[in-house]
Amino acid sequence: MRKLGLAAGAFALLLLLPAAGAVNPTNFMDSFIKALNTGNYSLIKPYLGGTLGEQFTEDYFNRIRGFTLTNYGELKGYSPIENGTSGGLLKFEYRVRAEKGSFPVLLAYRNGTLVGIALGIAPRPNPLGMVASILSSTAAILLLAFRRRPSLPDFFLGSGLALGLAVIIPFYSITLLTVGNPVRRALILALVSAVTVEGLKFYFSRGRNGLSLGLGLGFGKYVLLAIGTFVSANFLMKIPVAFSGGALYVVLEAFLLTAYHGVTGAIYSRSRRWIYPAGFSLLLAAVYFSLAEGRPLGILLSLAAFLPLVKGWDHGVP
Repeated sequence: MRKLGLAAGAFALLLLLPAAGAVNPTNFMDSFIKALNTGNYSLIKPYLGGTLGEQFTEDYFNRIRGFTLTNYGELKGYSPIENGTSGGLLKFEYRVRAEKGSFPVLLAYRNGTLVGIALGIAPRPNPLGMVASILSSTAAILLLAFRRRPSLPDFFLGSGLALGLAVIIPFYSITLLTVGNPVRRALILALVSAVTVEGLKFYFSRGRNGLSLGLGLGFGKYVLLAIGTFVSANFLMKIPVAFSGGALYVVLEAFLLTAYHGVTGAIYSRSRRWIYPAGFSLLLAAVYFSLAEGRPLGILLSLAAFLPLVKGWDHGVP
């Protein structure tokens, strides 16, 4: 799923070491709003010295900007909320107004120097994406079910596995907050997701209808996504499985990933060679990495690699 590394519904707090140079919070906010709207990183660069400047890089700024504009639209202005001191820090909190809502920004100063920035931005749930993902996943199930007689018990077992995998969501949140390098962070999440998903699918497909189990796993993922979207759209609680991207993109993703799980499940039920889950774990890791880095072409190329296996699955796997 496409995420920026900002914890959904929570502050992405960067309390860093002191930077050089005194900064006026109002001047910074004026420059910050204009920089997010125009993409001109140079407007805020003079305020980001020392460790703060090293971590709040132009690449990180561009990620935040893309995420913010996608979910909130053009920024219109800001207003102060409150300020105070805590632990030797002087804190200023502002409310930023945008086309599609608002979000808080917290600035932290030590001895007149900007040392931390916190953005309370979160993905906006997309109910249309919820419906589109379920329908697209269902289409993949119907297409592949015509080729093999489905097993409802195995299908529901696969759906249960998908819901059970939700227990690793806290690990995702911890990784997002503790691993600073975006490439390393995406690789860790990709490999953990791939190993857990493919490992469970390989283990439980033995002696079962692997196609049905895999299709249930893919479908269950999007049921979980739909639940998260519904909760986020209708209640104050924000959970990190809410769909927040474009509906058109998720149609393709849901169809291909559901088909992927079905095909690989069928292969696992016919062959117990470890090379299959190992290879597919790497393939799925590439897919998740593409999603985490926001590269739609990457997921298409990664998933295209498994399509030739459909013929081998249909005629038996050695």
